Amino acid sequence: MIRVKSVLAAVVFHTAALCGPRLWSLDDVEWTLEQARACWQPMVRPVQHVGVPGYQFQAGVMWDGSLVFGPLDWLQLQVMRAERAPLGETRLHLSVGFGDSMRFVDRKGTANPLLRRWLEEGRLPIPHVLTRDGDLTWDETVFAHLLDGEFDDGMKLAKNGTLVTHAVFRVKNEGLVHRTGHLWLHFGTTDKVHFGYKCAQLPDLASSIEHTYHEPNGTVGDLVRYVMPAPERGEIRWHDAIDPPPDTSTPAQRLIEWRVELAPGEEASARLSLPYGHVDAATGARIAAIDVAAELDKTRDFWRRIERGAGQIITPDPFVNDYLAAVPGQMAQQIAHRARTGVWMYKTSPNHYEGYWPCNAAKALPALDLRGLDSMVEPVLGEFVRQQTGDVRNMHKGALGNEQGLRSEGFEERHGFLGAFGEWTANPLLVSHGLGLWALASHYRILRDRDWLGEGPGSPLQAMLDGFDWVSAQRRRTMREVDGVKVEHWGLLPAASAHDWLAGNTIFNDAYCIFGMAEVARLLREIEHPKADAFAKEVADYRACLRDRYVAARDRAEPIPLPDGSSLPYVPRIVQELDWRRLDWTYSGYSPVRAGAWGALDPHDELVTQSLAFLEGGMPRAQGSYFGAARAAASEAVGARPAADINWADVSDPNAPRHHMWRHYVEYETMWPIGGPLFLARDDLPRFFEWLFHNLAVTIHQDWRVGVESLDGAPSTAPGEGERWQYVRRMFVNEREGWDGSAQSLWFMQAVPRCWLRPNDRIAVRDMRTWFGGRVDLESHVAADGDSIDVHLRWRDLAASPARIVIRLRSGDGRPLRAARINDQPVGVHSGDLVELPLEREADLRISGIFAP
Repeated sequence: MIRVKSVLAAVVFHTAALCGPRLWSLDDVEWTLEQARACWQPMVRPVQHVGVPGYQFQAGVMWDGSLVFGPLDWLQLQVMRAERAPLGETRLHLSVGFGDSMRFVDRKGTANPLLRRWLEEGRLPIPHVLTRDGDLTWDETVFAHLLDGEFDDGMKLAKNGTLVTHAVFRVKNEGLVHRTGHLWLHFGTTDKVHFGYKCAQLPDLASSIEHTYHEPNGTVGDLVRYVMPAPERGEIRWHDAIDPPPDTSTPAQRLIEWRVELAPGEEASARLSLPYGHVDAATGARIAAIDVAAELDKTRDFWRRIERGAGQIITPDPFVNDYLAAVPGQMAQQIAHRARTGVWMYKTSPNHYEGYWPCNAAKALPALDLRGLDSMVEPVLGEFVRQQTGDVRNMHKGALGNEQGLRSEGFEERHGFLGAFGEWTANPLLVSHGLGLWALASHYRILRDRDWLGEGPGSPLQAMLDGFDWVSAQRRRTMREVDGVKVEHWGLLPAASAHDWLAGNTIFNDAYCIFGMAEVARLLREIEHPKADAFAKEVADYRACLRDRYVAARDRAEPIPLPDGSSLPYVPRIVQELDWRRLDWTYSGYSPVRAGAWGALDPHDELVTQSLAFLEGGMPRAQGSYFGAARAAASEAVGARPAADINWADVSDPNAPRHHMWRHYVEYETMWPIGGPLFLARDDLPRFFEWLFHNLAVTIHQDWRVGVESLDGAPSTAPGEGERWQYVRRMFVNEREGWDGSAQSLWFMQAVPRCWLRPNDRIAVRDMRTWFGGRVDLESHVAADGDSIDVHLRWRDLAASPARIVIRLRSGDGRPLRAARINDQPVGVHSGDLVELPLEREADLRISGIFAP
């Protein structure tokens, strides 16, 4: 077996623009968040969304306080037309300017220091944008609620409601002399805003919508598009047109200006309220009458309840704590009920990715289960069951179901496929099927609700049985020979879409299906289902088949040359794609290590280790396609390339000695992180911490605690937030191993970084659900001298017995664990820092560890 460290010793890395002398962690190094932040140019174009769980649309708040109402894409779908029809024209780009004559402080997104952003309480999805205009400070607060009913009404199937978004502007004169404040509002079309792979506001204003303003209503024809009541102070002025604002080239038309006189220290406020779409005059009057302060209080209370529920994680790092607390709110807003077509979904990214990728929903939903928000999860999972089908929507023809001349045996039309949701389906994918199986099984294993699981037609249990059998039947279509020789993909799934532009017999497709099937097999074993043994055997056969096919593919593939004249074996992502130069920078490029991370291959299998060695060793100068990614990203951003893409310049430089698929284990597409699950599965702590802190440092907008698809790209990709949150949770409570569907082990504090284990540091995990059922509470405290650690660990009501229960006790300075006690009784220490815990379904343990002097 290749040892990754020995391979790395043979690779000459270029270090220009890299952080530190080494690109990759070795065993004697442990990263911190502060060190990681110093290695990256931060993102500068955050977009935060505001909405209500269950309501299908959300408003986007741009980095400069501008507002965007979509959807901006997928408008051609008949189902989307049906949803938008009752609302009228929903699309709107509200641009916000300041000054005696209108100017934009940071429309392009350049990290202008005159702007500052934060979330309410550091974690609630109520964004603030503070803009300094000379002596004046403008605080814009944005939030949303339903006009009728409470927040919980958004999750009621029969409730459509009207979503109202409020922007409250508060201005204060911080100077010593009298000042006049000017707030400018331009109501434009969405032609000059991009929520695509890179976010951008183009310099010129878009055309104005055909609106007029007569206090308090802004109207389009006879319908109300926005409401702006007269503020207590100042006056609102209408402008038919003004000269082009600085850095723009066309006059601005149909604007509102709020002008207010302020003595030193004085404050004033105004509010703008926007329904999602057009409403009649009576509804406009009701919006005008809203007590905005009271609604803001109710909004805070709702999001606090979400944030303060079950499954809390508290670390010594305030930023990490705020981010982890913010995730359920970020996620909950993107649960959508399509009111006209009746479909529940968990969206990938509001306004831009309004089509449905079920895989993105499935991989994230357990985060809400673990946080006690299962009532939000069940409608979405129920839709997987209701939409289960035999129609794969031409998945076998290639990416997005389009004809690409793909050689495939095709799929038997057999009920059971979980990856198609009718016309809402963005791309029918086998990964959606595999992760759908996993999410359904995970929901039951976490909650242990037999009434929800059910049995017979239409039940989640039957959906899992049918979905499992569907894969088994499709695999058999490739069990064929040509001239007496097995085809290269014998026993794997037929060639099909893997992501939006890749298709084939990919390890990506098979690995995720194995992962979902293993979880179903484990569920059946735990409920003593009569098919448990047969399903376990099928999983074992499938895993062995996958390994055999990719061992053979590796042996056929061209190796990757190293600078010293040696080479690395290449484990391909497709059994027929034997040339490593064909890889691209999407998540499928990491497929062999994904198979190890998710247990389709053993995490320590030589195929996984060899693939990791390739990813760390990189490709030779001017070979491989990855270095074109930055140029492509710039083109897609219509020339407005975000500064954050400079982070990939060293990785993508065609003149560099080697080209890499990632940097500090951070991928270009950040919403499908692989480092977290891979290194936890391999119990490789140095690499895990490098991934963790670099991921937290650059893939999350630090001010609004929100992640992206790619740096400064598609905003609020909450599926990525859900997955990232789960990996942080697994640092403290981790159900691992059992890759073949057998019993898992339960690990506590598997991966706590030393920087969180300094003297007097405390960690808490409160009311955390587990995949064994039941709940866990954990509190740890490092002694003031750093020589010991005390842990109070309780678990209760486990419905299934783990194969092993263990806790890791690490010191903050690298000293080994010398001795341990449980409830004042001495116990053994294993593998340096592991302590075995009793195999009980309930326990209340006080554990202490003493470190070597």
